[in-house]
Formats: sequence, C-alpha cells, structure tokens
Amino acid sequence: MTDADKASYLKATQCLLSSPAKTKLPGVKTRWDDLASLHQLHALQIHSTGTFLPFHRYFLHVHGSLLKECGYNGPLSYWNETLDAGHFSTSVVFDPVLGFGGNGKGTKNCVADGPFVNATVNIGPGFTTQPRCVNRKFNDGLSALTGKSYVDNALKPTAYWEAQDAIYSGFHLFGHAALAMMDGDSITSAGDPLFMLHHGLVDKVWADWQAGSPSRLSEIGGPNAQDPATGFTEFPGGIEEEAKMWGKPTPEMAALAPNPQSGDGGPTTTLNHVLTSFGILPDVTIADIMDTKGSYLCYVYAV
Repeated sequence: MTDADKASYLKATQCLLSSPAKTKLPGVKTRWDDLASLHQLHALQIHSTGTFLPFHRYFLHVHGSLLKECGYNGPLSYWNETLDAGHFSTSVVFDPVLGFGGNGKGTKNCVADGPFVNATVNIGPGFTTQPRCVNRKFNDGLSALTGKSYVDNALKPTAYWEAQDAIYSGFHLFGHAALAMMDGDSITSAGDPLFMLHHGLVDKVWADWQAGSPSRLSEIGGPNAQDPATGFTEFPGGIEEEAKMWGKPTPEMAALAPNPQSGDGGPTTTLNHVLTSFGILPDVTIADIMDTKGSYLCYVYAV
C-alpha cells in the first residue's frame, strides 16, 4: 500500500470506530461494533468447522464495504507475517503513524500509541458487551511459529478439510497467540483492527492453496458445527468446559445466531451454506465467495 492509502485506510477505520451503529445487534454502539458483533455472534460456528475459511473471506469483504462508507476506496491488504516471524514487535505494521500502533501497556494491555490509542470497542470479552480499549500483548517467541515453513505446511494437503485444518491449527492460531488481540479472545478478537491484516494472510494462503488446482475452487467440506467434545480445537475440553472461560451466548445472541446447517441440509459444510452479515450486506452462499476473481468478489493478492 502507498503511504497515502495507509493513511486513508487508518482514517476510515477511526471513522468506523466513532460512527454510530446501524444494526441493532446486542451491545453495539459504533459501526465498528457492528462488525465485531458479527464475528461474536458467529463464533461458535466458524471456528474448528468447515465454514472457517469461507466465513472469514466474507467477513473481510464486509469489512471492505464498511471502509467505503467512511471514504476509503483503496486496496485491502494483509500482513505477510513470515517476514516478521520471531520479531513481530519490531514490524513496520506497528508504526505509530502509518501503522496500527504497537504493544499494549498497563494492567489492561491497552495500546499505547498509534491511531487506536483512545478507541473503545463495546463487544466482548467473550459473549459480553462491555466497553474496553483495543488491547494486545505481544509474544515474539510464539510469533516464530508463523514463519515460512508453517505457511508452506498449510499448502501441502490435497483435500480441503485437511488444508483448512493445517491453516487453522498452524500459523493462524500461532499468530493470534503471538498478538493476544482483545485479551486473546477467540470470540471477539475481531475488535482489534489488526485482526483484518492477520486474516488477510489466512485468506491469501487459502487462495494460494486454491490456485494449486482448478477443482479446488469448488472444494469444501468438514462439519458445519463444532464437535461438543472438543469445541475450539485450540483449547482443552469441550464446549461446556470452554464456556467457563468466556461464558455462553445470551438468549438474545443465541436467537440471532444462524442455524449452522443453513443451506446445507445436513451436518456437512457445502457450497450451498448461507453466510449472513445480519443485513450489513445481502446474504451469500459459500459458492459465491469461493473464487476471489468471480462474479461476487473481485480481487487478487499481488504478492
């Protein structure tokens, strides 16, 4: 991105963090909260399931549409974490002027510099809706596990579910662990604008995997709901044990959460699976977003 695009992107993000919400999702106060709530309400359906990659690709598209509401018309981006593996904390990504600000400080790990130093996010932690700062807690040791060999490993599987698992359980999780965005909360880590750069890399690696064979543009699979016995694969115990860590969705949240089998007609993720943003954008199916150069999406990763 050019410096002008970086500045415009960050200004638009600040705009979303201060503009009033347009949805009526639980706890939202700003347009950025609308986006963070979208991730929160889907959290139990989009992690350790076959919808992980397609949902987050759609989520990035929704994010791009919101940036346009605040006047940003430049390209979206991703963070090539392989270049900074082992030393995330010194990355240019955390520049205080043309970057996302750096590490957190104090008892709440609030970011201490950069464009989001005074920002408030009202979604989380877990399934609560409380005002909190944008916070991070870097771990450079864990960031070493996002190196090129870990990304290359995610490209080796020949079947979709195995590829998704290699992406999800590999550099994706280690990147989250190394940054600890929003208290390292899997439910609401999307409250930190840095989330978009991290998941931009995730989407790029999926696109790179898809480019390995024409058939992969129509390959999908895996369960569309978490296994109750394992829940989030990165945490010990099942869904009930994990609920002790970040709570359960409120009745209002549970009523809003989409049917995990929506469009599938069964427990396996299909191309007919419906992805929703609760009215921010029209619903789509996984088939609609499989090709980044298709009729719905239109982008390529330049590097």
